[in-house]
Amino acid sequence: MKSYVKYIGLIDKKDKIHSVQFTTGVNIITGKSSTGKSAIIEIFDYCMGSSEFNIPSGVITDNADIYFVILSIKEIFLVLARKENDKKIFLKEESNLPDIKVLNKEYFDNKFFISNSDFKVNLGHYFGLDINDIDEDKSVSQYTGQKKGRPSVRNIIPYLMQHQNLIANKHSLFYRFDENEKREQTIDQFKIFAGFVTQEYYILKQNLANSKKQLKKLENEEKAINNQMEFNSKKIDTLLEEYEAISGKKIFEESSNIILSNPANYIDRLAAKDIFIDENNDESIEKLSSLEKEYNKLLSEKRKLVYRYNNINSSIEYAKKYKEELSNNQAIAEASINVATCPFCTQETNVIANEANQLEEAINWLNIELRKSPYLLDSFESDKNNIEKEISDKDEKLKSIKNEIEQLKNITKALGNNRSLNEQALKVKLKIENLLESLIDRKNDNIEEKIRAIKQEISEYEKLLEDKFDLGQQLKEAEKYINNKMKEIGSKLDFESSYKPINLKFSLINFDLWHEKENKDKVYLRSMGSGANWLYSHITLFLALHNFFCFLGNKSLVPPILFLDQPSQVYFPTSIKDENDEFNIDHIEEKKGTNTKDEDLKAVTNLFNQLVSFCKTTLKETGIEPQIIITDHADKLELDGVDFENLVDGRRWRTRGFINSK
Repeated sequence: MKSYVKYIGLIDKKDKIHSVQFTTGVNIITGKSSTGKSAIIEIFDYCMGSSEFNIPSGVITDNADIYFVILSIKEIFLVLARKENDKKIFLKEESNLPDIKVLNKEYFDNKFFISNSDFKVNLGHYFGLDINDIDEDKSVSQYTGQKKGRPSVRNIIPYLMQHQNLIANKHSLFYRFDENEKREQTIDQFKIFAGFVTQEYYILKQNLANSKKQLKKLENEEKAINNQMEFNSKKIDTLLEEYEAISGKKIFEESSNIILSNPANYIDRLAAKDIFIDENNDESIEKLSSLEKEYNKLLSEKRKLVYRYNNINSSIEYAKKYKEELSNNQAIAEASINVATCPFCTQETNVIANEANQLEEAINWLNIELRKSPYLLDSFESDKNNIEKEISDKDEKLKSIKNEIEQLKNITKALGNNRSLNEQALKVKLKIENLLESLIDRKNDNIEEKIRAIKQEISEYEKLLEDKFDLGQQLKEAEKYINNKMKEIGSKLDFESSYKPINLKFSLINFDLWHEKENKDKVYLRSMGSGANWLYSHITLFLALHNFFCFLGNKSLVPPILFLDQPSQVYFPTSIKDENDEFNIDHIEEKKGTNTKDEDLKAVTNLFNQLVSFCKTTLKETGIEPQIIITDHADKLELDGVDFENLVDGRRWRTRGFINSK
């Protein structure tokens, strides 16, 4: 996107204008300390909707009434302005550049001041930021009660500014990334700012998430239906067996699964069947005897398992107790054995020494074996768990057999209570009929067909997302582009020799930056040694990012604007006050207590050369020239192919400051 800062300025309380004019390419504001250089970046940030007023307190804040920024965006100009600690921001579109000479308080009409939230939305529209809903799953926001915030131009700001305390920072790369929420939002919204996705992407993601939620619900319903079918199958099996035990004959020859698959048919067959009792059939008695034998066998097996279970529990307790005692006792570090002497003849003897050696060997063997005891705990616990499961299985089978035994005994008991076999069989027959009727009345939801349909829907959404956006591939290609560009840019900067050739890598997943060695080991920024390495890592990354945004053209929503505040500070520390009317490197070197003037000047000159070269190369490659605004003490550098004065263009603050820079 073609965009640049045209003016940054203020209207003082006497209605006098103080402004700084800029162009595309490299713009330098140079001057001595405390002239307002660093205020430039803060005024820009404040007029771009910052919730905090960070313009340094002093001459500027004492005199300023209105701060303003004029942006060129595509074919128009935007005038942005704010008063100190004011919640409202001025936003006015101009088709032609306003005459800066006649800009005064009267121009900033109150009707153009809008709330900060409205300002961010309106400014976003000019950048092409028209996405208002970035939730990928509505159910998450419904559950948490929190909707993802609308993408904001404020999350573009970290790409545009490198403050004095950030540009050579080893712990942080981006502005406001110490605030976790802002960091996460900026990283998450990179795909929006790069133009990889539109509002349609999020709508498709929401539809996909909703379809997946429906699929899960249907699959749970299907599981419940299958569980119910299994329950019904067992229930009808029990009734069929009960009927056979009472009557001596099967009511149906088919299996329960076949009967349940066509309940209406078997209801008709039930109605046509008369109950016939085979009074000579002893099958129920034989089955009862068989069940009792099986029950006794299972009970015996269960008792053996319980016995083993109790033994394992005891072993676990002993092992735990031994482990505690072992940890409380200190091992013998050394033992000394003296030669024994006969008290009568004073002759030395080795008998006791030999026995002592044998005893020592025995003790060592015992200690080795005993030390194994704590490690048996894991084995014991595993065996205990397996036996618990076996006991539980036996209990289930015992319960089932016991129920069958009770049913068979109840048949005989019912006969004793004057209930005939015919009557009992009729009762079971009616139970079977009721069960089958309940299945007919149940609504057929065609669950399998619905699952197939929703899976097809999910497949279509996923294909649309891949065909229209293929976000994973876009991010992969962007990362590759940025990393290749960093390699190219970094090779021209003065990294320490141990990091040459520099091989910086940047992750678009978490925004981590590291130097990758030949063996693929990663050296992260915080471990890269000196301030020069940290400075050049920042510069390399941000130039590569802006080259990428320019490469994207109008697809990108990020304006190619980059503020660099005191990039020479690694060589000319800002802690050393520069109070001369002329930039004096000898004075700085003297206060530093070093003798590296030539090397320092050469490194700073090379940095400025590379910034100029970058802007020209990017313009040639992409048709868009980035804007780099540098505030620094360095002055009158002898650059390659460009006059330093043309980059300063009157923005030298040595005998005056920003507040009277007209």
